Amino acid sequence: MSKLTFGKAKQEEIPELWTGKTTILDVLAPSSVDNGSRDYIVVDGIYHSYLYIAGYGYRTKNEAAWLSPLVEAGDNIGISFTFRKMPHDKILSRISQKTMLNRSRMREVDDTRQDFEELDSAISAGFYLKDGMNRDNQDFYYMSTVIEITADDAEDLERRVTDVMTLCSSMSMVAKRADYKHEQCFLSSLPTLSIDSDIERKARRNVLTDSLAASFPFSSFEIYDSDGIFLGLNKYNSSIAILDIFDSDKYSNANGCILGMSGAGKTFLMQSLALRLRMQGTQVFILAPIKGHEFADACYTVGGKYLRIAPSSKDCINIMEIRKKSLFTDYEIKTDTRDDSILAEKLQKLMIFFSLIKNDITQNELNLLDGAVIRTYNKFGITFENASLFDGKGNFKRMPTLKSLYEELLSKEETKPLALIIEKFAVGSLSAFGGETNVDLNNKYIVLDISEMTDHLKPLGMFMALDFVWDKAKESRIQKKVIFLDELWTLIGASSNRLAADYVLEIFKVIRGYGGAAFAATQDIGDFFSLDDGKYGKGVINNSRIKFILQLEEDEAFAVQKYMSLSDEETMQIIRNQRGEALLCANRNKVCIEIKASPLIYSILTTKRSDLEKRRKINGTV
Repeated sequence: MSKLTFGKAKQEEIPELWTGKTTILDVLAPSSVDNGSRDYIVVDGIYHSYLYIAGYGYRTKNEAAWLSPLVEAGDNIGISFTFRKMPHDKILSRISQKTMLNRSRMREVDDTRQDFEELDSAISAGFYLKDGMNRDNQDFYYMSTVIEITADDAEDLERRVTDVMTLCSSMSMVAKRADYKHEQCFLSSLPTLSIDSDIERKARRNVLTDSLAASFPFSSFEIYDSDGIFLGLNKYNSSIAILDIFDSDKYSNANGCILGMSGAGKTFLMQSLALRLRMQGTQVFILAPIKGHEFADACYTVGGKYLRIAPSSKDCINIMEIRKKSLFTDYEIKTDTRDDSILAEKLQKLMIFFSLIKNDITQNELNLLDGAVIRTYNKFGITFENASLFDGKGNFKRMPTLKSLYEELLSKEETKPLALIIEKFAVGSLSAFGGETNVDLNNKYIVLDISEMTDHLKPLGMFMALDFVWDKAKESRIQKKVIFLDELWTLIGASSNRLAADYVLEIFKVIRGYGGAAFAATQDIGDFFSLDDGKYGKGVINNSRIKFILQLEEDEAFAVQKYMSLSDEETMQIIRNQRGEALLCANRNKVCIEIKASPLIYSILTTKRSDLEKRRKINGTV
């Protein structure tokens, strides 16, 4: 093998072949190719046929996304574009010369001849191009469009090719078959930034920048936000669905709800959203009270932090800790300090915590606990004055723990019985919760796994984790953040209480003011609306502008219909949804979408047994 370098032939060195070694080309190249037909090329058993839009076959005027009908024509149809930008000064000079020449020729042509109309059209086009490039500072491009049609057999392929040519004709475009050029078209459709010269010559059409932008083939009148994250495809027209939950011009808040029965794809959707938001730099928190291990792979893949909140875990959150950064209304800019008492706010949270430990706690018991908590903080030098949180050197003081409170309760006769409420958290089997905080949240992707806690302790664990995360979220009003609350019924359902449910509902109401969003997810629709006749479930939904409703059983679908004012047709769509399909409600827009992920992300997020078995075989662990 040789190549010409600076006019001299240079012999290439051919490396010695390694027997059995697989190269990148081996992986990328098809295993078989048959290009013996005029009408198609067969690659790995799939029939490919190609059309190109003739250079003279475009419409003179086009609206935005004028190629979207081709994109929405079906999964077996693809479009490849090649845009070649031309030098501004050089092409402008050529257009001027050509226009002058045509005007001179026009003077010699009788106005009754066909040539007169052609020259008139060419002159008008020349002035249009010059005006766009001079006045609007647009660039000049040559555009080539190649359409790929695939099928499993030649007969089906021919039918689809005919349908596409008919579609192009209905759009006032001329599509030509690439006879004997299908191999060249196949190579041109690869992401190599090259196109066969003969195909380009036949398909080339000049366009300016605004026409180039109008050629963007994706359009969705329902959901398409310019700075959003990709969700999937519109189920009915295959247009892409892109959502920007933080677009305050469109959505009054960024909160969301994900409802779906077991196996409908709720966890897959939630993690897809979390990963894509993380890619945009958004801070992500996930609280997982059930099957928390399903969130681990994605967390580790993006370098996140995975915390286990369980009696056997070394990770500990001190529920009595007052966090330093909560002193400022905005820790990052520190525009002012809080004039309200931080300790008073902490006392309210602790009362919720105690009510979750003992559901039938009385007001008298809460009053006694309130006094004991205050005395416990006083012993650590902390009072209702915020300045008392610092020592003489300006350092944050050491915080009491549940063990400290337990000792205080035992010190007085009237509070000794109350010590039993927190005894197991202070010195008993759950003493792992009674220590000092040993975890931090300095990571952009954090999962708090609470699934190892027993059912009666899950609301308690969810509250501890949410309190910790909420303090972190309030550090900044600038940084975007999203808190995903899986199986939120644990805090707003029948197993919880009004104090905890009010706390959650308050977060959904005010998190917007901290530049954040809260996303609730549940598969237990009945429990989601069980507390106080559905007051809190309805409150969360009413404070969420984004809603994903995956497949539901009939009775659950009709319940959701009542709370969300869905039509009968939309309700039936929810019942008919397959795994990975959802009715997306964003403001007044409602569209059924199919959740999509790349093969890599899918392999990380999938929980299907068959997929996991395939992955295990690939990893060689069988």
